[in-house]
Amino acid sequence: MENRPPNRLAKEKSPYLLEHAYNPVDWWPWCEEALAKAKNDGKPIFLSIGYSTCHWCHVLAKESFEDPKTAAFINKNFIPIKVDREERPEVDAYYMAAVQAMTGGGGWPLSVFLAPGLEPFYGGTYFPPEPRQGMPSFMQVLQFVANLWKEKRSEVSANAQEVSKAVQGRVEGPAEPAKEALDECYAGLMSSFDSARGGFSTAPKFPLPITLGFLLRYHFRTGNELAKASALKTLDEMMAGGIRDHLGGGFHRYSTDRAWLVPHFEKMLYDNALLARVYAEGYQLAGKPEYATVAQEALGWIVREMKNPEGGFYSAQDADTAEGEGAYYSWTPQEVIQCVGEADGEAFNRVYGVTRTGNFDGRSLLHLDPGRAQPKEDQEAAARARPALYSMRLTRPRPKTDTKVLTSWNGLAISALAYAGGVLRDDALVAEASRAADFVLGALSEGGRLLRRYADGEAALPGTLEDYAFFVMGLLDLFEATGDPDRLRDSLRLTGTMLEFEDKGSGGFYMALEQQPARLKESYDGPTPSGNSAAVLDLVRLAELTGKDEFRKAAERTLRAFGSELSRNATGHACMLTGLDLLVNGSRQVVVTASGPAEAKPFVEAAYGAFSPDRVLVVGTGANYPALSKISPLLEGRKPGAKPLAYVCVNGVCSLPAGSAADLASQLGAS
Repeated sequence: MENRPPNRLAKEKSPYLLEHAYNPVDWWPWCEEALAKAKNDGKPIFLSIGYSTCHWCHVLAKESFEDPKTAAFINKNFIPIKVDREERPEVDAYYMAAVQAMTGGGGWPLSVFLAPGLEPFYGGTYFPPEPRQGMPSFMQVLQFVANLWKEKRSEVSANAQEVSKAVQGRVEGPAEPAKEALDECYAGLMSSFDSARGGFSTAPKFPLPITLGFLLRYHFRTGNELAKASALKTLDEMMAGGIRDHLGGGFHRYSTDRAWLVPHFEKMLYDNALLARVYAEGYQLAGKPEYATVAQEALGWIVREMKNPEGGFYSAQDADTAEGEGAYYSWTPQEVIQCVGEADGEAFNRVYGVTRTGNFDGRSLLHLDPGRAQPKEDQEAAARARPALYSMRLTRPRPKTDTKVLTSWNGLAISALAYAGGVLRDDALVAEASRAADFVLGALSEGGRLLRRYADGEAALPGTLEDYAFFVMGLLDLFEATGDPDRLRDSLRLTGTMLEFEDKGSGGFYMALEQQPARLKESYDGPTPSGNSAAVLDLVRLAELTGKDEFRKAAERTLRAFGSELSRNATGHACMLTGLDLLVNGSRQVVVTASGPAEAKPFVEAAYGAFSPDRVLVVGTGANYPALSKISPLLEGRKPGAKPLAYVCVNGVCSLPAGSAADLASQLGAS
């Protein structure tokens, strides 16, 4: 490979695309030139979509894209285009929907064959080099599609048009969203809840922080104890399992088993941001100190291992190393003892289940027994051992880091850092959120608009809906944590641009302003919220903070656009249903006024001490009041005085001003 000339991907910045720069496949990036060549040559496009930390993407590349014979066939018969799904989520979403429509399933690597006009006509995911387990080989697929194009081109083109129509017509017409969808979502989740191990379904198990957050909010609104218990049970089981990185902090992508023991080892920025937030919320609700520790450690991993020199955050860490998946994270009893000594080592091994037989390829993945109390002496010894073991682990060959910075995922990280910083009373976390926000506003902005990706010193690609929606979410959490009027101003400015994505006819937001091959509106909440779900939450919060009804009306239009989807698949819209809840049941406005930040701080801590997911918070001090009062009418008639005060209002009805932090905590604790 070293002597092979690079293909066109060598000029790209995406780590995933650069991994394929020396394939013998004559790859193109997704660009106008490649699309024009397909039309001019009359060839179908082979579109391969993946991402840097995708294990089976690496396997397919090694088996097929690095094979000269396979590459030669692709180059002769197709225009091969490689896409990083994290750079171009709108392209990925369209063709994933197409493959799901054609095959009933999907995933990555995504392998799609397109007519020159970009209409998909055949597709799948991973194909092996030789036929196995009912799957054809990749070469058989290539030969079949090439012959199909040569011999039945008119039929292929007609079918491709039908698939495209099906994908573009997925969203049903507007319908008034039914508040009963909140109950339907809860019932659907409980029907698949694993009462023994937490989580939903059996295996594989994904953390689903959005779903857990929904259950906590459902409990808040209804008092349903089973919703609360189910969410907390899942938090308990996950933080004990091997899916959690007990040395470095944070969580792996998902568990391959029911008990959260053996994970798929990639670590994603977005997973850990969302999980840190839901553990902080669990801490607010249950007061369990272990939840605070988990949130702190997950955010510590983000700040320590995922921060670029300028203050933004990288995207992910790979699952694999040269020694094999999981080798970096697993231990033998003797390795532990050699590192920290016999006494502390044996205690550590007892606490974290490190045994001679192991639980993963003869080695042990660290985990806790959630049903067993460890002796205090063992816990103290294990705590002493952890820093040394983490330092030793850093000397091992490390998983690769995908060093591109995505605006959207940084928005989620900023949100988690700012919110958890408030909950945990950790100003350093809030400061990290502020630095990351400044990085995005500087390096990932152009002409007042957001760009999507920063890599190797270059920012590029127009911002998508989720870039705006997630980043505004982060800015709003940062505003609440700091009271900085500039954060609210930037939120308003960027929301104005986000509204350009709205479908003015039917409501809802398109994924991108300019989108090939068609413009899509996505509502389904996956590992991250959909852009539409996040937009609804942003709009409701801004309506509460600014009093501008236009934001509320845009949120209502969006919910109406997906009303049928909410009724048909409530469990797939947990985040959007949170927005519906806020519109139906209202928000709680908390206003703190004080002469300065120090005087306001006890009240702000009280506001963050209560689990109040319907809350918006405005902190007015002598310094920020002149600017902030011009933006937020919540400060009208509430000029800071010598004595700090807090005001709590729900649906236009206000309680008496709280003159102490304890009084505010009492008001927020009331149902």
